[in-house]
Amino acid sequence: MKKIFLLSAAFSFTLAFQACQIADKKSSTTKDSVAGDTNMVNGNHVIGSESTESGVDEAGATFLRKAAVGGIMEIEAAKLAKSNAKNQKVKDFAAKMLTDHTQANVELKALAVKKKVITPDALPADDQMHLDQMKKMTGADFDKHYMDMMVTDHEKTVELFKLGMQNRDQSIKEWASKTLKVIESHDALAKQLVTELK
Repeated sequence: MKKIFLLSAAFSFTLAFQACQIADKKSSTTKDSVAGDTNMVNGNHVIGSESTESGVDEAGATFLRKAAVGGIMEIEAAKLAKSNAKNQKVKDFAAKMLTDHTQANVELKALAVKKKVITPDALPADDQMHLDQMKKMTGADFDKHYMDMMVTDHEKTVELFKLGMQNRDQSIKEWASKTLKVIESHDALAKQLVTELK
């Protein structure tokens, strides 16, 4: 009788122990999947992660963030060019950049909010340092530097927006396609002005 009691007690203990282990495993797995995800903010996927709510993949989120930084840089450089440039055509180009990129940034921000993607509102440190150095330049030196920068930047931006047009999200594709036409016109105008400044 004593043996039966001990066996049943051991059997009950083993079952209870295994049940506890399974519960611990489940709770630690749940904790890890949230705590280990650095792309979670208030329980929502953001910045570079796929959002099940919005359907934007990592490539789409990255495109929107890069486009936002590029747009901010264009606007800040254009503001600087309006005051530091000497050549009237360069000033006119800067005014066009300011108008077109402000409009593009407003559209981008609205799209990013709709898709639940957090985009930067300020420049990375190295871009800000570049602008700070440009503030010290004026006249013909500034004109050349600014327009060379515009050619380089717009060539990169054209490539970025071509990638954006391949995204699986229809809204991103449409916005990238529409905006690319404007950027290509900026690129052509920048290259023409660089030739004239030589």
